[in-house]
Amino acid sequence: MAMKPRVLCLMRYLEQNSDEQHPVTTAEIRRYLASVGCPVTIITLRTDIASLIAAGYGIAINEREGLSTTYSWIHRELSVPELRILVDAVSSCQFLTVEKSRELIRKLVSLAGPSSRAGLTPRILVSEHVKAPNRQILLSVQAIHRAMERDRRITFRYVQYNLEKEQVPRHAGTPEEEYVVSPYAMVWNNDRYYLVGYSDRRKAVSTYRIDRMIRVRQAQKKRVPEPEGFHVQDYTDKVFWMYGGDEEHVTLRCERHLMDQVIDKFGEGIRVRKADGDFFEVTVPVRVSGTFYAWVTQFIGEMTLIGPEHVRKAYAGYLRKGIEDTLAE
Repeated sequence: MAMKPRVLCLMRYLEQNSDEQHPVTTAEIRRYLASVGCPVTIITLRTDIASLIAAGYGIAINEREGLSTTYSWIHRELSVPELRILVDAVSSCQFLTVEKSRELIRKLVSLAGPSSRAGLTPRILVSEHVKAPNRQILLSVQAIHRAMERDRRITFRYVQYNLEKEQVPRHAGTPEEEYVVSPYAMVWNNDRYYLVGYSDRRKAVSTYRIDRMIRVRQAQKKRVPEPEGFHVQDYTDKVFWMYGGDEEHVTLRCERHLMDQVIDKFGEGIRVRKADGDFFEVTVPVRVSGTFYAWVTQFIGEMTLIGPEHVRKAYAGYLRKGIEDTLAE
């Protein structure tokens, strides 16, 4: 075989079978290269190793008198702590199917040296029943990326569960079944992957869970330009939990111990005002919706929505309806 394929075989062998704690001997390397049709002499092997080092690859050489020379591949793009973070992220990611998570973890683990692979098992475990059932999500992501690169809109169906726990398209059988959107960005939020884009139907910027999008296709029409003054980061900061609703600046009165929860949801940039006793007040921009009301309700007695007045009244109506529906049962 030519020089280049032989050196590539050598590089691959060292990468997969050696590291600082697990060096390989000259004899082991020569035996492997002979098995793949690339027999080498000791001198040729040393020359090839030197070529890899000159090309920038980290290879440790340990020469000891009376013992076989050993080699260790120390050129790792990702450290073990970095790989562990990625493995845990993939394991806990809800928009990936169980099968795809396992496949990606296997690939990540293969980037580590042989001495580290056993310790890269996922440490964050997510129950399989919360994993996404949509096996086409990576194809959807790829289609969205290509459409953005080519400045095109996309079409897709958006699925939801029916009473039989089957995923079916929204507006099935109607002209509204096909969604047409100008994709602007993909956003990671609350362990979900979302598309932010301009909806032809709604004539507004909207968000969509990518794991619920099927049959994603690039359309012929060019994308609608981003609205004047629109910034994806500002938009996602204001969209509370990726649910719609009118944007309002809402004032909350909270007990002091809720500061962590408020910062977790709205960030450290919020302006806090000390109130009487052990309370503070904060005004934050949110998309007012049932989801926002539900978040406030979990801190009932410790957090109070005090303004604006029309939002406060709407929240009171939300609570009243919940009580009436409960009592009606």
